[in-house]
Amino acid sequence: MTAEVQVVFRTSLPERYQVPEVQINMSTGAGNKDLTQVVRQLLADEGRSDDIKGKKLNFMVKDVFVTSTLQDLIDKVGVSTEATVEVWYSVALDKPKPHKSIPQDEWISSISALKHIANEKAKTYAVTFFNGDVKVFSKHDHSEVLSVKQLH
Repeated sequence: MTAEVQVVFRTSLPERYQVPEVQINMSTGAGNKDLTQVVRQLLADEGRSDDIKGKKLNFMVKDVFVTSTLQDLIDKVGVSTEATVEVWYSVALDKPKPHKSIPQDEWISSISALKHIANEKAKTYAVTFFNGDVKVFSKHDHSEVLSVKQLH
């Protein structure tokens, strides 16, 4: 059986993503999906639902992300269910997508960007491998520029 808690949503996002600061009764069994639906509905009521459509949201209480239910988080951070709980939200970052993959036969030990004259962004990278080899790659075409094999 779940209880109810009063929550108020807050954010530091631009105004178009901000919902009115009203107290809402929510089930302590609510999770990320439920919280997202409430924020989207509040934005829709303000005529700003298109701004957040399709975006995933993250929620926090006392600087701890909501990963399961509000009750689990309330127990974890020690917030009283008698008081209004401030739930902060932000737009979640997308998972990183690889731009280019260059398969290698050996495990990579480290990657270092080679800095260039005129303070330009690095255009080549030195890659060291656990077997002692060093390779230099070009950022432009992702090709191997130089390969130095360790002498055994």
